[in-house]
Amino acid sequence: MGAICYRVLRDVDIPMRDGARLKTDLWLPDVEHRVPVILYRTPYGKSNTSPDFLRPQHCVEAGFAAAVQDTRGRFASQGQWRPVMWDQEALDGYDCVEWLAAQDWCNGNVGMSGPSYLGISQLVCAALRPPHLKAIAPALTSTAEFDRIETGGAMRLDHIIGWVAFMALDWLQKCAAEGHAPTPQQTALVLAAVQDPRPLFDCRPLRDIPLFKLPGFPISFDALMSALAATENIDAGDIRIPVLHTGGWYDVFARSTVGMFRRQAAAGHPHSHLLMGCWTHAGTLPQYHGQLNFGVMASGAAARVHEQHLNFFRRHLFQEETKVPRVKYFLMGANTWHEADTWPPTGTSVRRLYLQGSQSHRELTVEAPRSRQSAATYVYDPADPTPACGGRTLYLGRLAMGPIDQAPLQRRADVLSYLGQPQSEALDIVGAATVQLHVSSTAPDTDFIVKLVDVSAEQVALPVCEGALRMRWRRGFSAPHSYVPGTVERISISLGDVAWRVLPGHRLSLQIQSASYPHLDPNMNTGGALGADASGVAATNSIHHDPERLSWLEISVATATA
Repeated sequence: MGAICYRVLRDVDIPMRDGARLKTDLWLPDVEHRVPVILYRTPYGKSNTSPDFLRPQHCVEAGFAAAVQDTRGRFASQGQWRPVMWDQEALDGYDCVEWLAAQDWCNGNVGMSGPSYLGISQLVCAALRPPHLKAIAPALTSTAEFDRIETGGAMRLDHIIGWVAFMALDWLQKCAAEGHAPTPQQTALVLAAVQDPRPLFDCRPLRDIPLFKLPGFPISFDALMSALAATENIDAGDIRIPVLHTGGWYDVFARSTVGMFRRQAAAGHPHSHLLMGCWTHAGTLPQYHGQLNFGVMASGAAARVHEQHLNFFRRHLFQEETKVPRVKYFLMGANTWHEADTWPPTGTSVRRLYLQGSQSHRELTVEAPRSRQSAATYVYDPADPTPACGGRTLYLGRLAMGPIDQAPLQRRADVLSYLGQPQSEALDIVGAATVQLHVSSTAPDTDFIVKLVDVSAEQVALPVCEGALRMRWRRGFSAPHSYVPGTVERISISLGDVAWRVLPGHRLSLQIQSASYPHLDPNMNTGGALGADASGVAATNSIHHDPERLSWLEISVATATA
């Protein structure tokens, strides 16, 4: 088939049920037959769709139409915008899908695509089951349930502040256009926060961060926290249409991406698919992340991610017979792509490693401890929180994501490391990792953050996957439960899923700390409400590992594949 010409209709009004009109760019192929359309709904400006997933140009060149829309109250669209308005996004998505399906150039089949916020907008829309929505392809995205598990009940401080600052840019422009321009000081505050949000992270209490105090700005700290707490979870198992979940092992939402696929697979949906690369949430899909080069085949371009998305939509919007792997994943360390029919792939087994040792010598062992051991302790002071260092983070500031050497962090007195033996042969961790810890603290609330780390023979320690838990949420996220200081409690922390090869001569290490600042807000150790404390107290936190109080790591292990 030769190249397809197309035209773009800018700023088309699509009416919503309440009369608001949302501006949409329509990319229409110059063909005589009716075609399916792929919809993008973005709060970041409709000229800014991600270049490394499926671009509108990819769609029209493949014979699809594309519709790129400014969501309600953003940029050119009418209506009032507020943060975390997923109920409204669901209704607007429904109305847009049905309007597109009714156009004379559309064959009645609509798909949705896009990463991050654009992905959530797909999920909430699909949950309403608009009749003409036939397939979605959310990428690097999350739902409330998995997001709470990911942070353990803490707040992604850098993510939230950076995102709020970015969203305030369009608000400034709208204020000026409506005749009530912000003051020069307010404009300077927003611009400075967008350029570098780090000075705002140290504001205490957090609810007094100046961004949240801008007159007329629709985001206050308390309103945002209330909206996040009230966000209705989307059960991926209830979404009946085909879904292609795309994520990255170092994306902050990696747990959600895999978790949603698992949920759909468990519900028996045959047309859910999973595509996982080595990528972060940075918006691009390069081969370089953190301090590692995963090889030329790791990039989104080399993996031809857009072609995989097109094949998915060809199958479900054009009803063409195309090859769409059920699961395709990148095995970091081996730096190779693999396909499977399930996740985790068949042939994996669970391996348990036990924490044991003393304050001065800590290790991961195959055998459980046989004699009573003293607990390993450290002092966590929120006035000097353990810094974040790479991993599954979402830094909209100037901090690095992905595989960053943890060795400098492990030299801190507020970090514990448990070191395994050198591998005699390659070990493929493919699937979930979980820890059970017996812990205690001198504080009424504190955090435990755990990282699975790969330590090379040269002592370079790279994070593989991680998890966190705020103690008040140790019994689930439906309600907080107070903790009695000094009590030994058993807690479970999910580190999420991963595909990582531990090379011969490398060791596994489990790293435990109580802050990851500014990735997560530092627990002030008071038991007070999130963001309310102007100061905190130091806590002595302990990890117990003896025959009566076992602490362990479980990993999903597969047969090493070349």
